[in-house]
Amino acid sequence: MTGKTIEATTETFDDLVVKADHPVIVDFYADWCGPCRMLAPYLQKAVAANPSVTLVKLNVDDAAELAGKYRITALPTVSAFNDGKVVDQFVGMRNGQQIEAFVKKHAELA
Repeated sequence: MTGKTIEATTETFDDLVVKADHPVIVDFYADWCGPCRMLAPYLQKAVAANPSVTLVKLNVDDAAELAGKYRITALPTVSAFNDGKVVDQFVGMRNGQQIEAFVKKHAELA
């Protein structure tokens, strides 16, 4: 399942992220968010190049409870999970090199 991009729901989030046996990058986004749409292809490319991680996308408009639980107050927010916990995150758009470095750093935890 790693190296792939998966859309999560409130029902599937725990299985895909919290219970994962490898690092997971979570893209908290909304369809109306312009920077979210700009960021997505960079994240997908970086994760595809690092097959020890999975990218999980979560639309916060459909998962307000999870957004609150993880204190998502601005979009896009990208969080790195390892062993079921948030270990790193960034908020807002980043350039391609910064995104690649963020994903690679967490892929090395696998």
